[in-house]
Amino acid sequence: MKCRLAYLALATSVTAVIVLWYTRWDHWMATRLLATRIMKINNDFGIFLRRKASGKDVLARHLPQVYRTLPRSGYNKSIKNPCWWVNTTFQYNFGKSYYSKKYKYAYKNMGVHWSYEKLETLLLQKKAPTLLCLPYFLLIGMPKCGTTDLYQRIVQHPQVIAPASKEPHWWSKRRNQVGGPTFLDYLFLFSMPAKMIRKNNHMVTGDGSASTMFYKSNDTISTAELLSLVLPQAKLLVILRNPVDRLYSEYLDFGCRKRGFQNCSSSDFHKRVAMALLAFKNCSCRENNLIKNDANYTMRLHLGIYHEHLQPWMKMYPLGKQLFILTTENYSNHLLANLNEVFQFLDLASVNATEMSRIVSLPIHNTNRKLNAQVGPMLQKTRYILEQFYAPYNERLASLLQDKFLWH
Repeated sequence: MKCRLAYLALATSVTAVIVLWYTRWDHWMATRLLATRIMKINNDFGIFLRRKASGKDVLARHLPQVYRTLPRSGYNKSIKNPCWWVNTTFQYNFGKSYYSKKYKYAYKNMGVHWSYEKLETLLLQKKAPTLLCLPYFLLIGMPKCGTTDLYQRIVQHPQVIAPASKEPHWWSKRRNQVGGPTFLDYLFLFSMPAKMIRKNNHMVTGDGSASTMFYKSNDTISTAELLSLVLPQAKLLVILRNPVDRLYSEYLDFGCRKRGFQNCSSSDFHKRVAMALLAFKNCSCRENNLIKNDANYTMRLHLGIYHEHLQPWMKMYPLGKQLFILTTENYSNHLLANLNEVFQFLDLASVNATEMSRIVSLPIHNTNRKLNAQVGPMLQKTRYILEQFYAPYNERLASLLQDKFLWH
């Protein structure tokens, strides 16, 4: 009985100490900081454990359809692009494919929507071998930073073959979409490049989905981790723009042009920014739970917090060797020099002066210049509050990359 009373007294004392600790503001803040650091350590330890585990086991658990399709012995080493042979003959008719509904013009004799039971039956029949390919490079972000223009110039290189779609978004928002495309649907986007690669094993192809870098699914494993298991040698490209200008460009393109805002103006943009900043301040809307100002449009402030989106990728793909980062401003002002650096990073053959001049002189793709002229520039007061909002995040980006990505 005395022992029980002693234990009860001790528990009461410990509880009192904890209550006193939490009631003091500085102690509460210290505890919160410690909890944040513990969560980060726990996350990093989880990544470490997954790395120690078999990559095949992780793939089989998180992406079973990918695991069942990929070659067990790895990609063909004699081909520059990640490809492998399967002992079957594929009939190319994309009539029932997910992507054919959106990109019908691109799918003449290009592929078929297979069930995995059908695929496995064909594999067992051991017919004539077919070459299947995945992208050699991925332009993973960010939207409204010039990804379309950069991608269209890259695929002009004689060694690069464009797939049926620049942005299938499979690794980001499509792979877990109910009724969405299967891995085979994604795979068959590269059917035409595979045919060309079969003739020339130095040819490569790429995926230009700008949502790959920032989109977070409900999986316990990040897109960066999954992709590193499927394409460990992939080359990743990222182009970043002043987040203030990126947000306004997205408003003009997604809001005014595509959604047809009735009151599309710089003052309307200012109103939406003010609402979004207030919503951001009052909640943790930094991932995929986007901040909605109204029922028609989303003001994606979080996309400009670049360092948070980059960190998972830098853990999986070394900067400089497999991850190359550009800025929109530098790319626009020094197009030739940047393209040469990109081609060199991708380990592509050098292009002669005439061909390079043709690539550089191509018109700018996916620009908002006409609409920007109609709506007018961003209001100075809007720019000021956005610059204040993004300033600390730009500083963290500069620290992460050890470079001046500050856009002052």
